[in-house]
Amino acid sequence: MDACSKLANAIDLAAAQTTSPRQLLVTLGTAAAGIRPGPLALLDLARGGRNHFPGRGMASEFDDDSDGQVRHFAGIATSVVRVGPVLTRWLSIVVGRDAPSSPDGKLTDLAVEFASLLLRRELAAVDGADWVRSRLCA
Repeated sequence: MDACSKLANAIDLAAAQTTSPRQLLVTLGTAAAGIRPGPLALLDLARGGRNHFPGRGMASEFDDDSDGQVRHFAGIATSVVRVGPVLTRWLSIVVGRDAPSSPDGKLTDLAVEFASLLLRRELAAVDGADWVRSRLCA
């Protein structure tokens, strides 16, 4: 099973445990990127998290030839819960140096969109994994 499929499965598992979009995103950040819940999350986010699902499986526009794309997506998505979508995107571009047109920049935008849709309840938690499979996975 590729890393993107593992990410989708982690979303399915998180959605089975909660209907809260915030909790789903926090759980996803922990499961897929090693972002601890609570105040230590900001430290983990600043350090870039950890690759819990290293590997490939992303659509070509999001593939940067590294094994860290799931960590990137999950870290950005959980960052939206912590600091909001605007600051998350700014930090990714300015601090992370992820140009918007690069695979990481495009992945950042998709993760911000995913988290924002969940938080606005325009995407149900139970539909999150299918959303990721159809938009992110190869």
